[in-house]
Amino acid sequence: MKLEYLGRAVFSLIKISLPWVFVVLVIALLTWQYPNYQQGTHSTQKSDRETVLMPGLSAKQTEHLIERAAPGINNGFEWGKDLRSTLESQHLELSHENICAMIAVISQESSFAANPGISGLSEKSIHTLAVKWVKIPQLGQRNVRSLVAWLKRKPNVRNSYWRRFRNIKTESELDRTYRKMMADNLLSHGQSDKLLQDNGLLRDLVEDNNEIDSIGSMQVAVSFAAQSEEQRLKRLLTLGEIWAIRDRMYTRKGGMYYGALLLLGYDVGYDKKLYRFADFNAGRFASRNAAFQTTVAELSGKPLTADGDLLIYDQQGKPTSAISNSEYAINETIQKYHLGLTAAEIRNDLLQEKQLNFSHTKTYQTIRKHYQQLTKKQALNAIVPNIVLHSEKNTEMMTTEKFTNRVNNRYQQCMGK
Repeated sequence: MKLEYLGRAVFSLIKISLPWVFVVLVIALLTWQYPNYQQGTHSTQKSDRETVLMPGLSAKQTEHLIERAAPGINNGFEWGKDLRSTLESQHLELSHENICAMIAVISQESSFAANPGISGLSEKSIHTLAVKWVKIPQLGQRNVRSLVAWLKRKPNVRNSYWRRFRNIKTESELDRTYRKMMADNLLSHGQSDKLLQDNGLLRDLVEDNNEIDSIGSMQVAVSFAAQSEEQRLKRLLTLGEIWAIRDRMYTRKGGMYYGALLLLGYDVGYDKKLYRFADFNAGRFASRNAAFQTTVAELSGKPLTADGDLLIYDQQGKPTSAISNSEYAINETIQKYHLGLTAAEIRNDLLQEKQLNFSHTKTYQTIRKHYQQLTKKQALNAIVPNIVLHSEKNTEMMTTEKFTNRVNNRYQQCMGK
């Protein structure tokens, strides 16, 4: 009887204790495995972060390459930090190639100056600008001579626009002085805010006549930056918003932001960075289009400037209805060899010349295929466009070829470090 009672007691004790024993065992097991689990999770998180956000060169390596490219720079670390941050914000890899491409362009365009200097504007240079500005009817001056006299007395003789332009040292000063002159004289008091927001014609007029049309450490076209923002916002920008973009582009990070987008932020299909550098100067896909122009010229038997533009564009960068020499030669080539495309089909294809998809259009494919059949040679995929560059900021004659070769040399030196 006692044994039976004792057995029941032991069984009851085991029944009561079993859940607690299980809990203790689970806790012990988790405690034993936690360090390994934590290490594995940490390694995975670290690996993902390095792959997504920090591939390629380190901050120290980037700083070192910048200091090699710009001897004497005293803020290489800040430039390197902002360069890496810019590439990350554009979802671009921090690879040796991308970083060196950025460094090559920045060192060529500005020697790592966020707000590049302009050697003093001479009276001759201001006179050249006056030739451009006299076309603005709102200023009320009918010829260059009267506009120059107006510049020398407005807003007053002691602090005239003429004096301000003569004392300019940086491109932002030239830009902002011009904007101040436009705001003072084109925008009536009490209505300036509304006009800055709503008047599209005024926006185009002011922007088209601003001599500073490329800005910052990478000298990116303001029109490109504005179009990029319009695509992002899916609406047209006001003049005030464009001026805000201009001010941002004079900062170290702002200048690189749009520069990285222009240089690296699109698919090209090129086998060399050389052609990206050419496109940076001449416009996206200009190298591919220039090669296409040489193919068309050879088939048509007529000379054609390989400038990378197949259509004619207005000052806002929009294609006009006018027939360019390239479009005329393409139509003539299609007719000459009976290649079966209409003028309307050709125009529709050419409207895609600033996109990668142009390479897949009937016009592009048909002409290249016929060229290969006729000559037994492969048509060129890309060449450096033939363009002479004009700007009051240039102290020497510059061409796209010269720019491209200089940047490419800097790139090769950077890649060799």
